[in-house]
Amino acid sequence: MTLVAQARETAPAPAPAPLGHRRSAPTERPPPPRRRRLGIALRISLGLSVMALLVVLIGGVSMSSFRLFRAEVSALSANTLPEVITSAELHGSLQKLVAQLPQLAGATSTPQRRSIYAGLVTELDSMQLLVARMRALLAQEAGKDAPPAGNGDAQLLEQARSTLLILAATVADLNAEVTRQIESGERQTEAARGLGRLSDTLEQLPGAQAGPWAVRVGALMARAAGSIQLDHLSRLKGEQKAAERTLAELGSIAGTTPGTAGAAMAGAQEELFSLLIAPGGLFESAVERLQARNRAQALTAQAGVLVETIDRSTRALYDSIREQSTERTGALAALIADRTRAVMLLAGASLLLAVGVYFVFRRFLSSRLVALNRAVVARLSGAGSDVAVPVDGDDEITDIGASIRFFIDEIDRRQRDLADNERRFRSLVEGSIQGTIIHRDFRAVYTNESFAAMFGVAVADVLALPSLLALVPADERQALIDNYAYLLRTGLPTGRRRIRARRPDGAWLWVELTGRRVDWMDGPAVQAVVVDVTREVEAEEALRRSRDDAERALDALRTTQASLIQAEKMASLGQLVAGVAHEVNTPIGITITGASQLQAMIEDLGRQHAAATLKKSDFLRFVSDGQEMANLILSNSSRAANLVQSFKLVAVDQSSDERRTFLLREYIEELLRSLHPTYKTRAGLTIALDCPEEIQIDGYPGALSQILTNLVMNALIHALDPARPGLITITARALDSHTADGDAMGGDAMGGDTVELSVADDGRGIPDDVVPKIFDPFFTTRRGSGGSGLGLHIVYNIVTGRLHGSIAVTSEPGRGSRFTLRFPRVTAA
Repeated sequence: MTLVAQARETAPAPAPAPLGHRRSAPTERPPPPRRRRLGIALRISLGLSVMALLVVLIGGVSMSSFRLFRAEVSALSANTLPEVITSAELHGSLQKLVAQLPQLAGATSTPQRRSIYAGLVTELDSMQLLVARMRALLAQEAGKDAPPAGNGDAQLLEQARSTLLILAATVADLNAEVTRQIESGERQTEAARGLGRLSDTLEQLPGAQAGPWAVRVGALMARAAGSIQLDHLSRLKGEQKAAERTLAELGSIAGTTPGTAGAAMAGAQEELFSLLIAPGGLFESAVERLQARNRAQALTAQAGVLVETIDRSTRALYDSIREQSTERTGALAALIADRTRAVMLLAGASLLLAVGVYFVFRRFLSSRLVALNRAVVARLSGAGSDVAVPVDGDDEITDIGASIRFFIDEIDRRQRDLADNERRFRSLVEGSIQGTIIHRDFRAVYTNESFAAMFGVAVADVLALPSLLALVPADERQALIDNYAYLLRTGLPTGRRRIRARRPDGAWLWVELTGRRVDWMDGPAVQAVVVDVTREVEAEEALRRSRDDAERALDALRTTQASLIQAEKMASLGQLVAGVAHEVNTPIGITITGASQLQAMIEDLGRQHAAATLKKSDFLRFVSDGQEMANLILSNSSRAANLVQSFKLVAVDQSSDERRTFLLREYIEELLRSLHPTYKTRAGLTIALDCPEEIQIDGYPGALSQILTNLVMNALIHALDPARPGLITITARALDSHTADGDAMGGDAMGGDTVELSVADDGRGIPDDVVPKIFDPFFTTRRGSGGSGLGLHIVYNIVTGRLHGSIAVTSEPGRGSRFTLRFPRVTAA
C-alpha cells in the first residue's frame, strides 16, 4: 500500500473545522511525490511514440512529394513562365512600335521627329534584348549554350531576330528621309518669308513703268506660292521652268528701264531669282520635300510589312510556349493528386490510432481526472465544503489530488485575507470625488460611483460594457490602446491626458485622465483616475472662436480693401478708354468719309470708261482728287494709329505685371499722349516734362503708369481750378548712391542707380493737418463728390511695394504741391 493509504488506515480523518476558526488551524505540507513502475507519463509516452511514427511516415511521404513539386515548380518558374512573359513583352513592344511608326512618318518639326525616333530606337533595343533573353531561356531549357537548330521555337525566334534587324535599318532610313523632308520644308518656309519681304519692297519702286512690272512680279510670286502645294513632281518642275522664263522676261524689262527705277527693278529681279530658282530656293526645296515624302511613304509601307512578319513569328512563338506550359502544368497537377491520395490514407490510419488512444486514456485517466475536477470545483465554489478530494490509486493522479487538497485549504485562508484588503480599498476609493476605474483589456473590473455619475449611468452599467473604448471617439482609441500597452510593458505611470468622451445618452464631455499599472485579482490591470474638465474646455473653445472670428473679420476687411483698390485701377483705365475713344472718333470719321468719296470717284470713272466717254482731263482730275483723298485718308489713319498705339502701350502696362526695360522720357510722353483726352478741354493747362532722354529703367512700366496717372488725375481733380490756367511739372533725374543718401541736387544724371521722379502743380495746395493722412486708405477731402480715398494709397503701395522705393509730399496752401518718388533704376526681382 502507499503511504497515503497507510495514513488513512492508522489515523482517522479529522472533522472539518468551522470557517470562522480556520485562520488559526495549522497547515500541513503537501505529500512528496513517489516513484511509479508504470505511471501516467510512461503510458502517454507509449501512445505518443506510436502516433509519432505515423507522423514521421506522413512527413516522409509529404517531403518527397514536396521535393518533386518544388522541382517541377522551379522548372516552370525558371524556364516556362519567363518564356511566356518574355514572349508577351515582345508582342507588347511590337504593338508600341506599330503605334509610333506613322507618327515618325508624319513628324512636322525636328524636335518632334527626334523624340519619336528616340522612342522607336528604344523600343527596337528593348525588342532585341527580349529576343536575346528568349534565346538564352531556350538554350537553358535545352541544356546547351544555344538552342538546337531543329527546334521550332528557335527557328521562329531566329526569324523574328533577323526581321527585327532589317526593321531597325528601315526605321533609320525612314528617319533620314523625314529629316530631309523637314529641312526642305524649313528652307521652303524661309523662301516664302523672303517673298513676303520682297513684296513690301516692290510697293516702293519708283517710276511709272515700275507699276506694271511689279504687277507681273506679284503674279509670279502668287503662282509660285500656289505651285509649291502641288503633289506631282512633273507639274512642279513644269512650274519651275515657267517661272524661269518669266524671270528672264522681267530681267529684260528691267534692263531696258533707265534710271534708278531700272536699277531697283534689276535688284528685285535678282533677289526674286535667288528666292525661286537658285539652289536652296522655293522650287528646289519643294522638289526635295516632295521626293523625301514619297521615299518616306515607301519606307513606311516596307516597315509595316516587316512588322507584320515579326508579329506572326512572335504570335506563333507565344502560342507554342503556352501549349508547352499547359502540358507541364497538367503533369504537375496529376503528381499532386497522386501524392495527396497517399497522404490522405496515412492520415486516416493516424486518425484510427488516435481514436484508440483516446478510449484507452479515457478509461484509465480522464474518468479519474473528471472525478477529481468535480470535487475541486465543489470545494472552490463553496457549495460542498465537506466534499473529499479523491486520493485513491497508486500513480501521479493520487499525488495531484493530495496536493490540490492542501492548496485548496491554503486558498481559503488567502481569500479571507484578500476580502479584508478589498473592504479597506473600497472604503478609500468609493468616497473619492474623482472617477476611478480599473480595467483589463478595456473591460471594466471595478469602478466607483464618481466615474459612473460622470457618465450618467450606474456602476453596474459601466461593468456591463463590453469595452470602455465605446465611450471615446474612434480617432482617440488607438492612442489609448498604445498607452495601455505602454503601462503593462513598463509599469511607469503616465501623465495627464485630455480626451473627448461620450456618454451612453449621446452627450459629449471632456475628461482628463492619468493611468498606472496595478495588480488586481488574478493579474495585472490598469487603474485610471478620471476628472471632468468639460467646463474648462468649453471656456477655452469660446476664447478660440472669438479669436478666429476676429481673424476672419480682419481677412474680410483686407479682401474688401484689395477689391476697392482694383476697382479704382479699373475706373482709371476706363476713363482713359473713354478719352481715347473720343479722340480716335474724329480721324476715323474723316478716314471713312474720304474712303467713301474715293469709292464714288472710282465708280464714276468706271462708268465713263465703260461708256467710252472718258476724257484726259477727267482722268487727270480723278488722279489729282484721288491723290488728295489718299493723303487725307493716310494722315488721319496715321493719327488714329498713333493714338491707339499709345493707348495700347499704357493700357497693357496698367493691366499687367510684365517686367521690361524702357526709356523713361519716351514712356512718360506716351502716357501723357494717352491722358490728353482727359484734360484737353481745360484752357490754359500746361503739362511740362523735364527728363533726360538717356534714363533707362529695368522694371515694371505698368506700376509707373499707374503712379503717374493717379498723380496727374489727383492734381486735375483736387489741386487745379478748371476755370483758371494751371501748370503740372514732371521732373526726373538719375542719382548715384552718394547723392541719393545725401539728398544733394548734383550727381551723374545718366549713370546713377536711383531715379528721382517728381510731379508738382501750382494749385490750391494741401492743408497742414491733411498732409500726414494723405496716403491713408479711404481718406479723401471730396467724399460727397465721387472721391474714394484710394488713389494716393494705391500710389504709396506701388512705390513702396512693387518699385521698392519711397514717396514724400511737400505742400504749401495756395502755392501747390510736389510729390517726390525715389526708386531703384533696376527693380529687384
